[in-house]
Amino acid sequence: MRWFVFSRLLSLLPLLFMLSVLVFLMLHMIPGSAAGVILAEAATLENVAALERQMGLRDPLIMQYGRWIGRVLQGDLGVSLINGRSVVATIRDRLPVTLSMAAGALSVSVIIGLSVGLLAGMRPGSLFDRLALAVASLGLAIPAFWLALLLVAKFAVELHWLPAVGYTPLEKSLTGWLRSLVLPWLALGLPSSAMIVHQMRSALRTTMQAPYIQAARATGIDGWALIVHHALRNAMIPVVTVIGFELTHLIGGAFIVERVFALPGMGSLATTAVLEHDLPLVQGVVLVTACLVVFVNLLVDLCYGWLDPRIRTA
Repeated sequence: MRWFVFSRLLSLLPLLFMLSVLVFLMLHMIPGSAAGVILAEAATLENVAALERQMGLRDPLIMQYGRWIGRVLQGDLGVSLINGRSVVATIRDRLPVTLSMAAGALSVSVIIGLSVGLLAGMRPGSLFDRLALAVASLGLAIPAFWLALLLVAKFAVELHWLPAVGYTPLEKSLTGWLRSLVLPWLALGLPSSAMIVHQMRSALRTTMQAPYIQAARATGIDGWALIVHHALRNAMIPVVTVIGFELTHLIGGAFIVERVFALPGMGSLATTAVLEHDLPLVQGVVLVTACLVVFVNLLVDLCYGWLDPRIRTA
């Protein structure tokens, strides 16, 4: 298992290198100039050219990339062009909000998806199975932002149970933190759970037809003992793939849902940075988000190895 983990970490190096190159080039594909943004109304051709030379933006790309990746490896993502604040500090303030949304929504989707999918897969063709499949299919068609608006209209505007907008930090109040995130968790987690229901139901039904399951049944093992001790581990392999995919989807979806609930997360930060042409901040947000996606894929690979020893030996 140690060699398996080491090999997966080693395989990330070329991926992270290509990721850094793409994020760096993104800065040069965006129309306009960072020097023009800094100079604002004083951005004449001569002033922009002089500032670009001073900032090193006229140097060859390979030199600019070398300086940039050197700073990134030291934990320096630059400073904001608008307020002069460190990009790392800005992202550090906003990232916990987005991660809290994604983690809570993933918990909702996994708990609902696995439990409903498991019960539906154990009773193929039953009324519960058909009803679960219908509701899950409906959930796949519902956009998260539309569901968010419905939840706000019902639970915040009509019933006054939960706040419609705003965020309370965890260190200030646990109750306030939970109240401010319940609706975003449901808005993101409920549509996401539909995919897990489909995959869990399908994987369990396929696994229950395998020869080794029939052999276990012949020895008198049945019911939950058969599911938990023999079928569930193999059935979870494709489900882990879907959960990993849904987590990356939830991180991206959180950027949109944050706007509905006015949460101070990475989504609102990225939107403001793009509108203000704050290129270092945009670059930092994209780099951190992309690294999160790579880390999620690594966790999925490690789960594969834990669930199936054949993958580790291969």
